[in-house]
Amino acid sequence: MASPSPPPTPPTADEPPPPPTPDGDAPSPPTDAESPPPLPEADAPAAPPPDADADAPPLQQPHLPDGILEDIFLRLTTAADVARASAACASFRAITSALPFRRRFRALHRAPVLGFLREAFYAARPPHPSAPAARALARAADFAFSFLPDDAACWSPRDARDGRVLFSAVPSSHGRGSFADATSTTFVDLVVADPLSRRCVRVPPVPDDLAAPVLRWGMLDFEPFLAPASAEDLRDEGAPFRVIGKVLCEDRVAVFAFSSRTGEWRSHGSSELSNDFALDALYERRHYVQGCFCWLLEWMEKLLMLDAGAMEFSIVDLPPGNDERRFAILEAGQGRIGLLNIGRNTLDLYYKAWPGKRNGEWQHETKEHPLPDYHWRIIGSDEEYLLLRGISLDWPWFGSASSESPDIEYFALELKALQLERMYVSKHKMLHAHLYRGYPPQISAPTA
Repeated sequence: MASPSPPPTPPTADEPPPPPTPDGDAPSPPTDAESPPPLPEADAPAAPPPDADADAPPLQQPHLPDGILEDIFLRLTTAADVARASAACASFRAITSALPFRRRFRALHRAPVLGFLREAFYAARPPHPSAPAARALARAADFAFSFLPDDAACWSPRDARDGRVLFSAVPSSHGRGSFADATSTTFVDLVVADPLSRRCVRVPPVPDDLAAPVLRWGMLDFEPFLAPASAEDLRDEGAPFRVIGKVLCEDRVAVFAFSSRTGEWRSHGSSELSNDFALDALYERRHYVQGCFCWLLEWMEKLLMLDAGAMEFSIVDLPPGNDERRFAILEAGQGRIGLLNIGRNTLDLYYKAWPGKRNGEWQHETKEHPLPDYHWRIIGSDEEYLLLRGISLDWPWFGSASSESPDIEYFALELKALQLERMYVSKHKMLHAHLYRGYPPQISAPTA
């Protein structure tokens, strides 16, 4: 007969009694795996709460449709910002490199100045803010224009606008970019080229029936130039453009326009000019402001204006006593036209209500400017910038036996804030050049 089991050990004061087992037997001692963790000491720090998300799967990033991302990228202020965003990932680059986005961006944002063009392309250099984009463009584009037709002795640039360059055929003796190409007494062959896409479009000649009258009037000069592209033009996948031809004759001025949409030239009539007016306008630099092309007739103290929409000429009197000034034409705000002269230490600004409005008298302001002490010359312009050539007045101009030529610096002057940005330094002295504005290659769109 088995001996009886010993009675269970009574619990101590610090231990609760063990629960009874179903069969009334005492529980077996717990194993290590079943042992509860030891109680913390009274002064030990509390254990951190368990992380409820430790084992949870990572949250999915919200997916934005491409259309919303495109609208976000369109709100970036500069092409450089878009270029940086496109480098973030392949999907961003796919959006910003698509042709519809590039055309929408071009329609909403003015192109930055990337350099200037004469016989070659002079890309903006540091510290100009567009230097990185200009360097990328110079590497990607063909600014030797090797893709132009080879049936002309030489092609010389006549205008640059919206990433396009307008060329005219000139004799090889003139050379590309020479000042001699500024006048031509006949209707010359024209080509519109896009150096980035390496494409060009030949502009057909002015038809004989349109050309005959101006030839009878004694043609002095045919000046072709590009009309500014509208926002609609920039969005159009066909990349349309217009070429305007101003024709100076002995006693009048006529205007023609070519549209790539129709492939045809149109005559927009002529206006009478005295012979002195015509000769004064022969070599003058062209300006563009508030939808009008303008030519300063400084000998006659007149301003010749062409409304690019109505294709009509008008003449405005200049303020007296400007024979020794070289004016730039600009928008002076509040519906006014302005004339800006850069003196040695001052800026002279003349302004008046836009022609056709009341209070048409010229007003004059003079103020000091922060520009360096240079000899300044305006060698190019568009509606927002002047292209300036500057030579330091510290250079020993007279009495120097040195044969070294001075450094010649080229600047872009933003007209609204009068902000001066140096673009290039050279020993080469240029009389005229064309500002080149465009976009970095990754967001450019074909323009020809």
